[in-house]
This record gives sequence, C-alpha cells and structure tokens, in this order.
Amino acid sequence: MTNSSASEPFEAVAPYYDQLMQSIPYLWWMHYVETLLDYFDRPAQKVLDLCCGTGNLSELLALSGYEVVGVDRSAAMIEQARRKAEQHQSGVRYSVQDAAELDLGETFDSIISLFDSLNNIIEPERFAEALRRAYRHLNPDGIFIFDLNTEYAFVQKMFDQRLLEPSAPLRYRWRSQYDKESRLCTVQMEFWVREGEQERYFTETHLQRAYTESEVRAMLYAAGFAEVHLFDAYTLHPPDRRSDRVFYVGLR
Repeated sequence: MTNSSASEPFEAVAPYYDQLMQSIPYLWWMHYVETLLDYFDRPAQKVLDLCCGTGNLSELLALSGYEVVGVDRSAAMIEQARRKAEQHQSGVRYSVQDAAELDLGETFDSIISLFDSLNNIIEPERFAEALRRAYRHLNPDGIFIFDLNTEYAFVQKMFDQRLLEPSAPLRYRWRSQYDKESRLCTVQMEFWVREGEQERYFTETHLQRAYTESEVRAMLYAAGFAEVHLFDAYTLHPPDRRSDRVFYVGLR
C-alpha cells in the first residue's frame, strides 16, 4: 500500500469523485430544479452552475438545451469537468472561481448551486458575500436556487458513510463530528484506491457550517433579492424541524 498525506478538500479526491457520486440521481435533481423554475415562472436559458464540481449536472443541463457556465474553486475538479465537456462536445464553459469572489463579467437567467456546496463556506461574511455575488450575476427577473444541509443533518450524523468491501475499487470511510457552539461539522474522510497491484491511501478533511433559516433569509434580502422562498428538499412544502436539507430560492 502506498500512502499520501491529507490534501486540500476536493483535490486528491477529484479523479475519483464521480465514483463516489455514482449513486446520485443527477437527472432527478435537474428535474426538481426545473420544477422550481416552472413554479416561479422564471426564465432559465442561460445558467450558471455555481460550485459545479466535476460538471455532472452542468453537462446534463447542456444536453437539455441550456447554455451553461460552470465554476468551482477546486482546479482539480474543474480539470475533470473540462475533460467531460471536450468528450461530450457540450459547449459548457468552465472556470476556477471562488463563490465568494465570483467575477465573470456576464450575467445569467438563473444560478444554481447544489449538493450542499455552499455549506462549505464556513465564514458567515464570505457566505453573505457569495450571495451578493450571485445577485450581481443575475439578469433582471433572475432566480437563484441552492440547497443547504441543516443542523439537524449534522446532529444526526448524516455525513457518516462507509464502503469497505475488499473488492471495491474505491473504498472509503467518512466520520463526522458536529460542534454546536461553532456550528461546524468536521468530516474526516479516508480513501483507499486500487491502482493496479497497489492500493493508495489518502485522507481529506471537510468542514461545513450549519446556517439557520433566518440567517440565510436575512442574508438573501440584504444581498438585494426581492423575494425569498424555502422548501423541504425535493418538494414544494415548507421545511420543518426534521428537514435535513433545505432548498432556498431567491428572486431578483
């Protein structure tokens, strides 16, 4: 077995990210986003996929006829996304951008940020700035859709996962610890990847912050959004105390 030290989040894992996410129903997530777009009757031809990862959703959106730009702060993830765009000839434009420093020089009908990506911004000031940057990159009547893990999800240890079957080409173990005072969830991730006759071991540490619904609502209004709506994940119902994921919709 070969070993490597802990890496920056989403750097070492980038080449294996799609294996980790292979059970995610991306098409279903896209259809839910389209349900929200229809519900609010907002245009969405030109879409920014904020914190796009390796571009799985971006590529699906492009295949469905949207004009798509994808950004992510991880250069390693964007590298994977660009390979997909070239392979699919999708026309998706990808660039390395931090959500809290977003500066693209163009605007969009809709901005989406899915898979609890914005929970990874653990500083409230930078989180608020990311919302302001999103607002500035929207056209008039634009819409911003994103989801966040709730404190309930962290308390219930929903991040804890493992796949340790010896035959699996990628094995992993994730263990989380939530601190109620700081509202930070620390996820220690271990990975074992088979590479020929060798197995490589590496780790990553991810941090997510639990933001309250009232905090996020206030930040969205402060960013300039005219309306703010909250939904229990994948529904058109309001969230409740057992909601582990909440979708936020900001209308410009």
